[in-house]
Amino acid sequence: MSKNSSTRRENNFDILRLILAIVVVFFHAGGAISGSPELAWLPDVFSGHLAVEGFFAISGFLIFASYERSHSLTDYFLKRAGRILPGYWLATIFCLAIAFSEGCFHVGKFLVANLSFANFIQPSIPGLWETNPGTNVVDGALWTLKIEVMFYLIVPLIVWLCRKTRRDAVLWTLFALSIVYRVVVAKHSETLALQLPGQLSFFMIGALIHYHQKFFYKYGWWLTAAAGMLFVLHKYTGWFAPRPAAVATLTLSAALLLPVVKGPARWGDFSYSTYVLHWPMLQLVAAAGLFALHPWSGLALTFLMIAVGAVISWFLVEKPALDRVHVHAQRFKDPVPAVIPS
Repeated sequence: MSKNSSTRRENNFDILRLILAIVVVFFHAGGAISGSPELAWLPDVFSGHLAVEGFFAISGFLIFASYERSHSLTDYFLKRAGRILPGYWLATIFCLAIAFSEGCFHVGKFLVANLSFANFIQPSIPGLWETNPGTNVVDGALWTLKIEVMFYLIVPLIVWLCRKTRRDAVLWTLFALSIVYRVVVAKHSETLALQLPGQLSFFMIGALIHYHQKFFYKYGWWLTAAAGMLFVLHKYTGWFAPRPAAVATLTLSAALLLPVVKGPARWGDFSYSTYVLHWPMLQLVAAAGLFALHPWSGLALTFLMIAVGAVISWFLVEKPALDRVHVHAQRFKDPVPAVIPS
């Protein structure tokens, strides 16, 4: 762990990520998928964009912490792969099983695109959900995963730069450059603006708070108040620049400063599987016509399906994979710090 890091471990990361994942479910249910007028207001209350930005802020904090604790690059990448790949593969297999059950067998391009985290190349499967009221995209939530993977890949380089120069200068420079990219590119393409460089600002605030935990615990409520004012400024003016620091700081304040709440997180981390599985489950309910007949019953059924899928994913896929990674890491500890050689 970084010498500047606090040893305090009790936090709300797991329950907060689950809440953010549920926000995304509501956002997609009312926006992209159900086509129900009764649910159309949900995206106005549950912002999927804010939730994703909160995820990236949390990732910035946790991934830099994970890298600093790692004994080698192999150890670091093994832990990252063990966390993201099993659930991702399960979601892909689930989507393929649905396609095959519907008699849709032209899945090769979709499979290649998903296994390479390039979901945008083939987001749909021919013949699947083409009559659904919203969209026929198979799992539209997965676009963020390629950004998360790229974050994993660039963290070792960023840490190397931090150790070679001035750490905070590097992190703040990347933060500023990300905002410039987002503002400039958004004028031409909102889709491109949302890709890696445009999301890096949230990630960098997470990293900065990780490296300055003692300061954050001491002055966190003052920083939270300042972040709240920044967010009001963003909403009032429409300027993007105040948003990353505001959203990331408020998110990490909830994780680190509020009283610890366990909730369902006491039994496992169900947030990731909730996120990667919710879209195809919403599509299944939409294809069955339940959103058209009984929107709220359809939404309740979707949440029940997600809950079952998340429990199965955690206990049968994700947790066993993480346990194997932990055992492997204990057997093959490398005393050399995880740095990129000069």
